[in-house]
Amino acid sequence: MSPKEITKLDITSEVFKEPIEVIKQLSANLEGLKYTKVIQTFVLEDRRLNLSIDSEGTGEFKGKVVWIGNTKDEGAGTIFCIDNKSELKQITPTAENTETVVLDIKKELIRVTTSSKTKCAVCGKQIEIFDEVIGCPLCETKAHKDHMIDWVRMKHSCPVCKKSLNVSSIGVIFID
Repeated sequence: MSPKEITKLDITSEVFKEPIEVIKQLSANLEGLKYTKVIQTFVLEDRRLNLSIDSEGTGEFKGKVVWIGNTKDEGAGTIFCIDNKSELKQITPTAENTETVVLDIKKELIRVTTSSKTKCAVCGKQIEIFDEVIGCPLCETKAHKDHMIDWVRMKHSCPVCKKSLNVSSIGVIFID
């Protein structure tokens, strides 16, 4: 590569949109990337793409990208499934927990720089990139999924806006 050739590409906005946008960027910049599309999930066939999560300047987590898919609530955003040889982890970079997502073309690496900007409305602790998060369907306040579900089951309301809510048998919060 010549010194003037772009080797790092900011893909933060694509990651915050949807997985197809991420795949378009990866395919355009990584020669021979192979994947299989299964519904809205893209399974990487050769697992050559790495992902690292950096928090406050330190490498927090590294692994191979297994698949890239939609967020569980079908909202905007992308989930990455990462294999670090000891476990599979899912991460969901969002505006609340991520500073930047950069594709290092030369190293075939996605570098996610995290910075927690949101606190759980129930426990008050920071919401991190590995945490499952759920929001109030009315005021959109965010909380750790288990905390919010437990709160709504006990109080039948949002911890912030106090509007009447309930939880379905499968753990979906709805307006009562």
